[in-house]
Amino acid sequence: MAKRQLLFPALILLLAAVIRFAGLDIKPPHFDEGINGWFCDQMAQNGCYKYDPTNYHGPWHFYLLFVSLKVLGRNLWALRLPVVVAGLITIFWMFLFEPFFGKTICNLAALGMAVSPGFIFYNRYSIHESWMVLFLIVTCWGIFGVWTSRNAKYFWGLILGLTGMILTKETYVIHIAAFAVAGVIWLTGSRLTNKSRKERSSESLPLLQISYAVIAGTFLIVFFYSGNFRDWSGLKGLYETFLPWTKTGIDSAGHGKFDFDLFPLIPQFVRTLPGLAGLPNIVMNWYWIRLMIDYEWLALAGLVFSVRFLFGGRPALRYLAIYGVVVLFVYSIVPYKTPWCIISIAWPFLFLGADLIEIVTQRSKIFGVVVGIPLFGHAAWKSYELNFVRFDNPKERYVYVQTFRDYQKFVDPILEEGEKDPESKEKLTGMILLSSYYPIPWVLGDFPHISYYGKSGNWPENLDADFIAVEEEEASELERRLKDRYFTEHFQLRDGMGECRAYFRFETFRDIFPGRQPDFGPGRPAK
Repeated sequence: MAKRQLLFPALILLLAAVIRFAGLDIKPPHFDEGINGWFCDQMAQNGCYKYDPTNYHGPWHFYLLFVSLKVLGRNLWALRLPVVVAGLITIFWMFLFEPFFGKTICNLAALGMAVSPGFIFYNRYSIHESWMVLFLIVTCWGIFGVWTSRNAKYFWGLILGLTGMILTKETYVIHIAAFAVAGVIWLTGSRLTNKSRKERSSESLPLLQISYAVIAGTFLIVFFYSGNFRDWSGLKGLYETFLPWTKTGIDSAGHGKFDFDLFPLIPQFVRTLPGLAGLPNIVMNWYWIRLMIDYEWLALAGLVFSVRFLFGGRPALRYLAIYGVVVLFVYSIVPYKTPWCIISIAWPFLFLGADLIEIVTQRSKIFGVVVGIPLFGHAAWKSYELNFVRFDNPKERYVYVQTFRDYQKFVDPILEEGEKDPESKEKLTGMILLSSYYPIPWVLGDFPHISYYGKSGNWPENLDADFIAVEEEEASELERRLKDRYFTEHFQLRDGMGECRAYFRFETFRDIFPGRQPDFGPGRPAK
């Protein structure tokens, strides 16, 4: 019986692992992945991560990446491996909610996360959000456990979950507030309707274990924010970060999704009244709902089904429904929106969607199958398309500031030359003349003699180098000043940027382009 009970969770985890590891490096490194990899390169030079409160992200992720890159080398697998592991641990943790939700709901929710287009996409993507989801789920598990028992493991989960959130991303304040608001609403509703099922445990609090957990959490926060005790000024960032973070959230910083605005929460006529002119223009936005409609049908079903919990339902699921709706509301009115935040919003609704399937199945197994197959089938289909076919197609809403595979036309010849002649890495020179160039600095991080410039007004006098990248509109100015012969290739780095042109010095790369004549020479513009 025990083996049969473990079989389904084991198969779900195996499925999740296969999907997440398969072709892990097929997608080019994202702009942010290039930034994060570059931070790790700086850690190798400085001996620590110097926390910057304007970076909006805690130090935890960078230390995990640093260790992975040190052990496995500078490659995409090593850069993405920690996040894949975080995603798998998160799915594992969903099974631990069985005492609160029951086995069926946990299995279905875990399966939903295992095949979710968004969770797969961002679990194969070396940014902070997957860690945030893990720590949110551990924190929620700790809350439920502390509320129903005095078992020390739940106190450890709650405290270390909160610690992990603080170490990961400043948006933890939104989720802590949502957990608190959900608790107040749930308690108030339970008392008003006399439906509270809480039975106070007669066990005493494990005060010693709580103390150990607090000490461990405090040590981790101090250790990582102080740059492993090498940059004590980083501790000030724990509170300094909220001024720039709040400003970014209000201003959208170029990441607004205004096409999805619905209506202002504060009517215009109210804001024109004396003394109220300074009220912010808070607008309700349905961008996150649109992402669920496009990709996350199980979470969308859970969101719709959460209405049921206004009138009762299993206490733990009711609490989760309130928390999920509060988080969705806050993220909906914050103008700053990047699509990877969806996984921090959607995870509670996976449990609620699973509850919907369980209730339907209890009434009719056939109807349960009819409801479940489209939800999971759509996720599987969209996951394949998004993660293995259209991973750099900007028409996909999850594909955001994503590097095109086209960029390989520029970096691959350089990497090939470096692999063929390792000593050339120290000799080759490069000029990157692009207004935006990440993830190139990390991808070509083994080549130390590369200079990076923006517009032509800032270029140096001598522009000849072994390889050059320039935006197409600046190519004529570059060629006017070049003195050597070059092979050329056209490529596009990412959506929002125009076409770029790559130049490879003929004498350096003639073996990489065998039998090919140079495309550019002085006085003969490239085509």
